[in-house]
Amino acid sequence: MPRPYPPRWTPLALLLLLGAASSCSSSESAEPNYRVGSGIADITGPLVDVLFSGYSRPTHIANGVHTRLSARAFIIGELETDRALVFVTADLLNVSQEIRLSVVDNLRAKYGDLYTLDNVVITATHTHSSPGGYRHDGAFREAYFDAVVTGITSAVEDAHESLEPGRILLGRGTVENAGANRSLVAYRQNPEQERSVYPDDTDRDMVLLNFVTPDGSIGVLNWFAVHPTSLTYDNSLVSADHKGFAANEMEARLRGTGGATESFVAAFAQSNCGDVTGNLNLDNTGPGVDDYDSARIVGERQLEVAASLFESASEPLLGGVDYRLGLVDFVDLEVSGDATGTGPQRTCFPAYGYAFAGGSTEDGGGHPLFEEGLLERDPSIDSLVELVLAPPPVSDALRECQAPKPILYRKAQQPPLPIGVATVGQLALVFVPSEVTTMSGRRMRETVARALGDDVTDVVIAGYANDYAGYITTPEEYLVQQYEGGHTLFGRWTLPAFRQELERLATALADGLPAADDAEQSDLRGEASSQPLGNDFDEPPADGAFGDVIQSPADSYAAGDVLTVSFWTGHPDNALRPGAPYVEIQMQDGTELVTVATEADWETQARWTQAGRVIPPYDPLDPFAEPPPPINEAFTMRLDWQIPPGTAPGTYRVVFYGNEKPEGAESRAFTAETRSFAIESGGP
Repeated sequence: MPRPYPPRWTPLALLLLLGAASSCSSSESAEPNYRVGSGIADITGPLVDVLFSGYSRPTHIANGVHTRLSARAFIIGELETDRALVFVTADLLNVSQEIRLSVVDNLRAKYGDLYTLDNVVITATHTHSSPGGYRHDGAFREAYFDAVVTGITSAVEDAHESLEPGRILLGRGTVENAGANRSLVAYRQNPEQERSVYPDDTDRDMVLLNFVTPDGSIGVLNWFAVHPTSLTYDNSLVSADHKGFAANEMEARLRGTGGATESFVAAFAQSNCGDVTGNLNLDNTGPGVDDYDSARIVGERQLEVAASLFESASEPLLGGVDYRLGLVDFVDLEVSGDATGTGPQRTCFPAYGYAFAGGSTEDGGGHPLFEEGLLERDPSIDSLVELVLAPPPVSDALRECQAPKPILYRKAQQPPLPIGVATVGQLALVFVPSEVTTMSGRRMRETVARALGDDVTDVVIAGYANDYAGYITTPEEYLVQQYEGGHTLFGRWTLPAFRQELERLATALADGLPAADDAEQSDLRGEASSQPLGNDFDEPPADGAFGDVIQSPADSYAAGDVLTVSFWTGHPDNALRPGAPYVEIQMQDGTELVTVATEADWETQARWTQAGRVIPPYDPLDPFAEPPPPINEAFTMRLDWQIPPGTAPGTYRVVFYGNEKPEGAESRAFTAETRSFAIESGGP
């Protein structure tokens, strides 16, 4: 069924684009005061037979691609020294310390001590439509991990190689109707006096940095808090969701125009979105007619503000680059009375609550045996968990520490966690490995701003940074055990503990002193066994051969039509294609063929299916079921392309890059193509 088109430019955006060149040119006349660089690389991994990482449902399994996944990197360096901060945002649910360790190892091998664990920050956009398997603490797949590490490393290397003198312009804007508080029951537990200070129950502010060189803008980096869950657990296609839409569209629209360079990078990073959903109807739907339309709309609303700030940002960052990144053991950490407001307390060993299994109702919920707000233990539930998971035993002392959370299960181990604070001129960035709720983020910002002093005018929470450790709710929110409280791992005093340690780092930064860091870095590399990707071999199709066209295109199409073609192929994950397309839609331009779209474009959807493949229905009594194993049957790769308005009339074809893995042999690539077809009218 046709989907609504992503608009190419709204009237507002067109006006902003026309004005962008004059704004950028005026800023270019000022003297550069930083070294800046940007880079982007592909981190797309497996497409089939791998569980998505976001919804924890055994039936939520990938079978294709909607958009590819990317890593976007920026380096901000002082002009007269080697001091620099690396900031990466990746289209993943989260990142791991092992990813960061491997990236830093790669950078050290090439650049020495320029980039280390002291100044490299890797964050995730938190798209729930990225496959799992890249983390060592789950169903680990080394080939996927390697693809992610290679892509992030490449993005940082590109940023380093492009370093040049430039300026950083700061802009602030408000994004309307792009997020709603999905946990109002918890949010309203915060003191009314505190809530009355803020106009909304979510942070609607976007903070944007425009990196301007004498050649033009090399990129923008912005932070806005909203969960990328527009694509629900019914979606089976790998996708960067609404933040990916916004980033890809801004790059496509601005590269080489309006004061932006040809290599312009647009990163839509994540902030304190712990209780903020893009499903504006608060029932796992909206605001669009379907998931993809909703993702486009929420992405477009972020894009409109980013485009406005790209044109209008004029406040230069002025001052040095400094940072304090460290490791903290949050298990049984003493939290001072100043941090808690109720006297000294201690954090707990991490444990998940019943509400964690219940999931966020507004974003689709979780296991039907659970619901948010449960505060009493159920012996039958505890027995089921012990039977299915066999988790480590839970002591009475831990239950008391985590109260009022009824513990579902506890973690087996918990390594120290990376946190950090950095300043670039008057801007401060706060790095935490968690999902921070709206009010928790506000309190964090207050703590860091107070410690850094009046020289700092803006504090940004950069969540999902360098690792992942569940949620951070306020102590008041924790007491009612909504989903976010059930996933706040270290107990009621988690937020005060993070504020205490962030204040310590920020104070050290402000005083120009080193920050004590006694925790030992964990490293699971080499310890986790890897599961294979793909299948053992590909059985040839009974009615054809690999590369054969199953469904050919029609003779002609017009804008608004949906082109559908399909091919016989093998398992796509037998040969990952990082940075290389699976499908190209090519137009005949004289004697040349020009690619006008690939599977990375929003208007395309590519699916790999097997006739004999059966995904069992979701079993509410077995939430920890494993997905069915791969089968060797040949795949059909089906491409749907909704031809967008403005597509040039002409002669086209579709080219597919597949692979087949004969029994007892290595996978081998092939290229297939359809017959030509015409697009008669490009539409308006």
